[in-house]
Amino acid sequence: MDLAFKEKIDKLISEVSEVTDLPTKIAVLNYIQQESGFLLWQLEDEQRIDEDSRDY
Repeated sequence: MDLAFKEKIDKLISEVSEVTDLPTKIAVLNYIQQESGFLLWQLEDEQRIDEDSRDY
């Protein structure tokens, strides 16, 4: 993983960890999880399309 991305992610996680309001913290973490899951799905779909195009 690129060090710059890791540092940004670590900083974001640290900021979320400092939130004292539990419902807000849960909402933020759920949002991060939802968005990262969607991004992963998109990337996996692009990878499948790329692999399929190489088969021809």
